[in-house]
Amino acid sequence: MSSLKQLKENFVSDLTGGSIEEIYLVTSVALTSYLAYKFIKDSIIQLPLVYDYVINVLTILTAITIYSNNPTFLHYSIFLPSLLVYLLNHYTTENKQRHHHRQSNKTNDTLLTRKQFLTAYRSHMLIITNLAILAVDFKIFPRRFAKVETWGTSMMDLGVGSFVYSMGLVNSRQLIKAHSQYKFSWKAYLKIIKQSTTKAFPLLVLGFARFVSVKQLEYQEHVTEYGIHWNFFITLGLLPVLLGVLDPFLTILPRVVVAFIFIALNELLLKRTNVLQVILSGENRMNNFITMNKEGIYSFLGYFTIFIFGQSFGSFVLTEYPTRNNLISISKTKAFRKNSNLITVTTTQGLIIATVFYQALFTIVNNSNYFTSISRRLANASYVLWVVSYNATFLLGYNLIDRLLPVQTKVASNLLEGVNNNGLLAFLLGNLLTGLINMLINTLEVSNTVAFLILIGYSAAWISIVVILNHKHIYIKL
Repeated sequence: MSSLKQLKENFVSDLTGGSIEEIYLVTSVALTSYLAYKFIKDSIIQLPLVYDYVINVLTILTAITIYSNNPTFLHYSIFLPSLLVYLLNHYTTENKQRHHHRQSNKTNDTLLTRKQFLTAYRSHMLIITNLAILAVDFKIFPRRFAKVETWGTSMMDLGVGSFVYSMGLVNSRQLIKAHSQYKFSWKAYLKIIKQSTTKAFPLLVLGFARFVSVKQLEYQEHVTEYGIHWNFFITLGLLPVLLGVLDPFLTILPRVVVAFIFIALNELLLKRTNVLQVILSGENRMNNFITMNKEGIYSFLGYFTIFIFGQSFGSFVLTEYPTRNNLISISKTKAFRKNSNLITVTTTQGLIIATVFYQALFTIVNNSNYFTSISRRLANASYVLWVVSYNATFLLGYNLIDRLLPVQTKVASNLLEGVNNNGLLAFLLGNLLTGLINMLINTLEVSNTVAFLILIGYSAAWISIVVILNHKHIYIKL
């Protein structure tokens, strides 16, 4: 008779995923929720936190569980009532809201400002990720949304890539701030490597702690995901280390160019060497440390590429006004209309171009016999382009919503601000609570109703912590 540990491992193994179209439809509930929140916020300036939770968290939880088979109905159920509230308020009160809108559109000469659509994008991505890492252990969460074994697409496969992409996007803020004319010196280079390693240390410690705790507590693990010793925290921790090592190249070459070089290298390794056979073989697992962790080691190349792509978007997404050639490179020089060109863009223009380009490129690559099929396990070219094209599209969606309903207050949502400002802490809390819940109950025998209530309590717990910390202006950077 199989042990509970083995049963739980079997529950998340050998899965084949679902369709990309369904993933878009389900996860875009987050976009509809943000639009609904903006509609209601336009009418009720002081929106209670419980309503904030219902609109920005409970709707997403519902989309990936009880309404996973009927997301279209959920979209309408969220959108129509909020639109009705907005229209009733808009046509039965004075035009004070529209006055606020006009006031908020004045010119801002600050290069880097807080943008609400970025807060919403990143927070919703973290919320979906945290909900999924626990929900996947319950039967209420469809198996097609859980990580696939090797080939295919699923919502959770997209989630880990999007997490890394958003980290790269946020990280580019520091790049823009520190941008200057590049002059190489060994002293400065070694200092950058030291700083990068120091920055990586907390996450690497968390990765090691997770490895030890999983082994000591006999917690279920999916070996073909990252390997025996490797885990996602180690991948996250090593990203700044490699960034430091490659700093001279990343400074001289535009990051988008470096990212495409890595995509080509990734696919060449899979197509022209025996790397693919080594990774997929089940017979060499215990040969040495590399084969024990072959998935984590190899997929790191793809995740690093996604991170670099995320950074490449920062030059036009994070900035308040267009800078010279910002579609492909970082610059602090303000671009005036008379000097504009095709690669000097506003945020919306850049996102439209990026969405069309990456969606077209992904479609070509995904349907080509010259590239390997989508695989999160390998983090190959088609997977990387899927993640980038998806995030470009959703960033555009959030941006257009903000343009449709411009900013009225500095903080759109206390909940979204809290999650965004302590993003990595929120992710860590989600992982810790997921482990605790799995050790306390048998998730495989829980009814759908109880599972849903547990997920509500779980999400309310870690969200309450980050919201309280944010209220007290405490920001824990890992």
